[in-house]
Amino acid sequence: MKILLVNPNRYQSPPVPPIGLEYVASSLTDKGHAVELVDLCFSENTSQAIDNAVRTFRPDIAGVTVRNVDTVLYHTNEFFLDGIKAVVSRLKSEHRLKVVIGGAGVSADPEGILDYLNADIAVAGPAEETVHDVIAAIQDTRDGKRIFQGRYSGKGSCPRRTFRVDYKKYAAAGGIIGFETHKGCSSSCVFCLEANSRVSFKPVEHVIGEIRSFIEMGHDHFHLCDSEFNENADYSIEFCTALKKGGMGIRWAVYMKPADFNKPLLRLMKETGVYLITLSMDSWKKCDLYWSDYEKFVFRAKSFGINVAVDFLAGFPYETDDNLLEHFDTLRRPLPDSVGVNTYIRLYKKLQITHIIQKDKSLKSHLSDKTLGTNLIKPVFYNHVTTEKLSRLIDGDPLFRIEGLEKGVNYSRTAC
Repeated sequence: MKILLVNPNRYQSPPVPPIGLEYVASSLTDKGHAVELVDLCFSENTSQAIDNAVRTFRPDIAGVTVRNVDTVLYHTNEFFLDGIKAVVSRLKSEHRLKVVIGGAGVSADPEGILDYLNADIAVAGPAEETVHDVIAAIQDTRDGKRIFQGRYSGKGSCPRRTFRVDYKKYAAAGGIIGFETHKGCSSSCVFCLEANSRVSFKPVEHVIGEIRSFIEMGHDHFHLCDSEFNENADYSIEFCTALKKGGMGIRWAVYMKPADFNKPLLRLMKETGVYLITLSMDSWKKCDLYWSDYEKFVFRAKSFGINVAVDFLAGFPYETDDNLLEHFDTLRRPLPDSVGVNTYIRLYKKLQITHIIQKDKSLKSHLSDKTLGTNLIKPVFYNHVTTEKLSRLIDGDPLFRIEGLEKGVNYSRTAC
């Protein structure tokens, strides 16, 4: 079968290469399918780019990625689904193609987003293996299934290959190459769509092979796309050991959580080129051990010469100003390089925090949309610590930054 994959993501602060589509494309080609990828990120005329690809390649079906529903941050929020809807519409109305959507954003509300985009089939979760079930269902015209739950075992993993992605353009615009070591997250964060999802690790040799292929193309700067690199410290050590043995001399940045770490891991990370760790943290019902681990983590990472930035989500229901001030004192104690604070919590239909707010009428006055909107597909935020109040609580401390006032990410703000 001939399959056209489309990246409609045109956000450029910074631009992010469509690695999810590349993983899916690799899986499809390994099964004998013909694949083309149209990357619209830098396209001057998206309709023309789609039309040219369809007329040249003549695909049987199209797959469109929904990396994000929106930018998640309140102040500079951009809603992406309307732009993606235009791409889906073009593929269906102009070219009569069946359209499958996938990508991390679909998991926010698979049925709602499928209907909003007027696509035919949605894959919620990892698609590398599930995409073959989708193709079988399309070929069997009696199968009317619309929603497929993505799965990833790691057993069917295949090395990623590049498919017509101009990485030089991404680098020139401030983007860097991403790779991932696993799918899923075992943490139970009430605000996260990936919480409590099945964790499966990629074969280390496949990930190392990806990195080596990009080095051969002239790239040496990377960002790990895992939600948290230290999901399993033993795997992380195995990966870093293999990376060190390969002697590839890269620079890379990672996200981690303040748990499941040790000195050997941090030492290996430094030796293999990690220059920045972003710690993902929040203030929802955390025990003393959480904060103690945070301090130990920052002290140890800094002792190895690794920069540490903190992304801190706070302002949850029932938190007080005194709670926040106490957290700020703890965050500044080990002297990280920066702390980005966000007190606007993006709500999605299936999140625990959404259900908590829905059950307490007193909290609804703090919503950006008191009606909770169109099934929360369009952005709705909970906030009771306004930007003005947060600014007063920070009181000019240069360590802290109010997240979302400016576009950007930590790896583009921190020198390497």
